[in-house]
Amino acid sequence: MAPAGGGSEQVNSDEPTGRLGGAGAIWLMVLSVAGFGVATYLTTVHYANVPLACSASGLVDCSKVVTSQYSVVPGTNVPITVPGMAFFLVSLGLAIAQYLRPQRTDLRQAHFGWSVLGLLTVFYLVYVELVEIHHICIWCTAVHILILLTLFTTAWRLHPSDELLTSS
Repeated sequence: MAPAGGGSEQVNSDEPTGRLGGAGAIWLMVLSVAGFGVATYLTTVHYANVPLACSASGLVDCSKVVTSQYSVVPGTNVPITVPGMAFFLVSLGLAIAQYLRPQRTDLRQAHFGWSVLGLLTVFYLVYVELVEIHHICIWCTAVHILILLTLFTTAWRLHPSDELLTSS
């Protein structure tokens, strides 16, 4: 939209605008911190060998999921939540970088690619929960939803907002 004087508005490329910076990057940081928190909780419970704050009967049975053979990285005793923590730390780093450098399309593309990798992992883990274990974990589902939201947000941020397209 042109100002009253008839000229066109200039967009300062150093300022976060629309989908490229500001709120979008902050939202990605929030998702990352929340995901890291849940993954940390699950990791702590694994090593402390204490029960989860979760249902232990019916379809939702966190205990059966987090103590199954699928709950650790194959060939190790490392809980699968440790790579989950790493996923969210990398995601947080990418979100911070995008906030600081909102015009860098390569950072947005990298974050989208990272999110696709996360979603592929989620597909596998949901398959394991439903088909192999026959139970789901609500904490795991929370992580899966956070990864899905991260993917949607990064996909949305791949395209410049209308205000950047119409500004000259």
